[in-house]
Amino acid sequence: MGPSEIKIGSLLTKDEFRELTAPNDRIAYSHLALRIGIHAGLLFVMVRAWEGGYPALAFACFYLNAVLWQFAGYAGIGHELFHKKVFSRKWLNILFFKLFSYVTWNNPSYFEKTHQFHHASTFHEDDSEIYRDFPLDLLGAARLVLLDYQSLCRRVLYALCNAFGYEAYFGKGIRLKLMPPERRAAQSDAISMLALNAICLVLFFLVTLSPALALMFFVTPFVGSLPNRVLALAQHLGLEDHKDESALLFSRTVNLPAPVAFFYANMNYHAEHHLMPSVPYYNLPKLHDILNAKLKMEREEKEFSYLFARDFWSSIGVSAKLEGNAMPE
Repeated sequence: MGPSEIKIGSLLTKDEFRELTAPNDRIAYSHLALRIGIHAGLLFVMVRAWEGGYPALAFACFYLNAVLWQFAGYAGIGHELFHKKVFSRKWLNILFFKLFSYVTWNNPSYFEKTHQFHHASTFHEDDSEIYRDFPLDLLGAARLVLLDYQSLCRRVLYALCNAFGYEAYFGKGIRLKLMPPERRAAQSDAISMLALNAICLVLFFLVTLSPALALMFFVTPFVGSLPNRVLALAQHLGLEDHKDESALLFSRTVNLPAPVAFFYANMNYHAEHHLMPSVPYYNLPKLHDILNAKLKMEREEKEFSYLFARDFWSSIGVSAKLEGNAMPE
């Protein structure tokens, strides 16, 4: 069977398909509780350490919490909630999709459009989710390791402009455009995003009475984004030649340590996800095992060490140059 001829019905029995695509609320709730518990615990230790005169421990908890916070967004559980297969109830998926979007300063109305297109036309020239602008200079690397101030300024500015009914475009300066009627939902999402983040920030300050801790809380979604960005790049990097073939060839699976895979919502099984987006993230390892047992074909599967290999980083450099050359003057 060639890669372009893969049919799900020929790989899975009806029982396997039913089991793989069925949401499991027990797993979903327990995973959500664990995520929230870890973040709450890290914030608690951060605050107590700061108040107790242990700034090094406070900063360590702050940084770890920030790195993990990145995976609440679209390279993590936020992305899976968009597909509405985490919980059995659709409204719960939508609710948490919006909440996780807001706390990572993402507007869910825009992601709904871009991600549908990404799945339908991966590697199309208008697919904005394939190659993000990945900085290769020292300052850019420092932004991803420490504070991505560019992303902070842009996302907050986007939210403010959207809330007033405008879309912002960055190039040589900032250009504002009145939001078209079909995108008005983005305005209400922007207002909700600003309101939720403002309320959380005020409450956190009232609890801690510390401007320094409040500042750390505010910048958390923009600190330590390098692991998240690297994993997102690994999903499709260098596989453009297979864009007209199977998802198992233009998407990549990377075997990760269990804790990393958990926070990443198993998006390291990205080929399996693109093949069957209807499978909840916690069932993707099962799908992976079934494909390995039944499907005899070469496909993109890498070990964790691949993310540290010279070939991977060379591919990032090549892709960044190609993207830069394709950008209009």
